[in-house]
Amino acid sequence: MSGVETVAADLRDRILSGDLSVGSPLPPERELGAQVGVSRTTVRGALAQLAAEGLVDRRVGRGGGTFVAEPGARQVTAALQRGVGMAGFPAVDLAEARMAIEPRCAALAATRMTSEQLSDLRALQSVMARAQSRGEFFEANARFHVLIAEGSGNEVLAAIIRGLIAPIRDITDDPARIRDAEMRETVRVHELLLAALVQEDASGAESLMRGHLQAHVDVLCGARPV
Repeated sequence: MSGVETVAADLRDRILSGDLSVGSPLPPERELGAQVGVSRTTVRGALAQLAAEGLVDRRVGRGGGTFVAEPGARQVTAALQRGVGMAGFPAVDLAEARMAIEPRCAALAATRMTSEQLSDLRALQSVMARAQSRGEFFEANARFHVLIAEGSGNEVLAAIIRGLIAPIRDITDDPARIRDAEMRETVRVHELLLAALVQEDASGAESLMRGHLQAHVDVLCGARPV
């Protein structure tokens, strides 16, 4: 790791472990640099990285400085993305984790999604149906699933799915596993799922999502030809 990443990792661990409590100020950049033996520029880069992750707030002016931020959904998502990405979990484990979470998200979303969210979901479905490239297709697919999780109205579930979606997309966009036939089937099932959500059919939405994700697990496990 670079110096910036090393300093950021050390401070991140101290924040997430509670060693540095919410609202507490971090030492000045020069002092932090002296503590770990790096330049002030390196410390500044590490703090910028942590600020982007939502772990610290940087304030200017009288009483300014760098403070440990109040934790929220964004921090949960960032920590999960980083941890899952670094751990290198098997693809099937990630797919099975989705199966434990997303069907419930779909059931909750059926009675909680706003008309604006449903409209956005229709737009994403349209993008997938007309996609001219795999990148465009899987970007819309990832957003489709995240939007349903957000539509559940449960911030914990939504944060978890947002945290898992990047590594999941990495394994999903694999031409050796997910071919044109699987992509067409995804569009078909998403259409049915969208209809269930519009009709506020919680059990139907949950069942469709479970079957959709089980098919993906089957592909990853080689239960059917890919």
